[in-house]
Amino acid sequence: MPLLDVPTIYVLMLSVMVLLGALTLFAWLQNRAVRALAWWGGAVLVMAVALGLLCLRGAIPDACSVDLAYLVLFTACALMLEGARCFEGRRASPVLLLAGAVVWIAACQVPALYESATARMIIVSLAVGLYSLGCAFVLWRGRAEPLLSRWPLIVLTALGGGLFLLRIPLAVAHPLAEAPITSFDALRSFWFAVVSSFTLLYFIAINYLFLALTKERSELAYKRASMTDALTGLANRRAFMEFAEQRLNARASGTVAFLLFDLDRFKSINDGHGHAMGDRVLRLFAHTLSANLPRGSIAGRIGGEEFAAIVTGPDQKATLAAAEHVRESFAVVAGVVDGVPVAATVSVGLAHADSGPARIETLCERADKALYTAKALGRNRVECAVDGFVPLVPDAAADLLLPASGQIQRATKQAAA
Repeated sequence: MPLLDVPTIYVLMLSVMVLLGALTLFAWLQNRAVRALAWWGGAVLVMAVALGLLCLRGAIPDACSVDLAYLVLFTACALMLEGARCFEGRRASPVLLLAGAVVWIAACQVPALYESATARMIIVSLAVGLYSLGCAFVLWRGRAEPLLSRWPLIVLTALGGGLFLLRIPLAVAHPLAEAPITSFDALRSFWFAVVSSFTLLYFIAINYLFLALTKERSELAYKRASMTDALTGLANRRAFMEFAEQRLNARASGTVAFLLFDLDRFKSINDGHGHAMGDRVLRLFAHTLSANLPRGSIAGRIGGEEFAAIVTGPDQKATLAAAEHVRESFAVVAGVVDGVPVAATVSVGLAHADSGPARIETLCERADKALYTAKALGRNRVECAVDGFVPLVPDAAADLLLPASGQIQRATKQAAA
């Protein structure tokens, strides 16, 4: 008695593939936004039909076990490729969907090709191999997205495609027998059992990885949403402070600058032009901030009309120039918004930390004091904290804005005069 009961393996293989396809479609029904699951689940079910027809070779007419079977097989491979493309945000391609089927139909019209087992093997291997490598390539192109399951899925689909293409030179070097293979002969073949077992494990693995891939993307989207300000698309306060702390701790040397931005008289914009205009101004500033900060900077919205950024690398003069550029650019683009004269401006407070130890809370406090100074000096300006202290504000209104230490220093100076 053979170690591998081939008919049992066939039944098990087809049953498992039908179950995998059904579970994948069920996962899609739970979250129809992930349309790639529908493509992939349909592909697995169609693949099960193709393999079922191939297993019945000799028991049913060749028109079904050969012509129709390979036509369905190529369609299943095309659906898998479209599933990968859909996952990466690409539109369905009728050419890719129909290419394999059209090639097979054309080959069936040529007697020399259709009647040659070797020629059929080459056509099938080429089509399935290219479709599998296409899946691997599409997934590889999206590698910038940090999804752990992407890499083993790329390896498996590329490996499967490579093995099918490897069959081409082997078929040329060792042509297949032209005698028809009956169902009984196939079921007695040890190598058919091995191939069937490998096919079963292969589809279980790639289907699991594809489901894991979609799950990881959903989790990543939820994580990003929890760390992103919904209105502006920048990091929210919690995420920004975490990123800023990491950036501060990771620096080996050089300067780190903490910038605080506060839109001037923002309440009057909301009161005078409506909250919709206020939201438009906030988004406009977020875009201006992202576009004008040095490369590698981190920006976030930390309050209603308050934003922050952390910049590493440039010296103090370069950072101050970048802050001025943000202020000037915003004054230009926010002068008139959607045909409405808004004249929005921003005040900026800036604090630097050199290569020595520093805490993000300390930098934030220093930048906050500098921001209050910018407000007291007339707004629409950049003020830089120097040596941990903020320059004294000359007008009396600044007493309401300076911290207690600044008020004491000013009182002492006035008394001495």
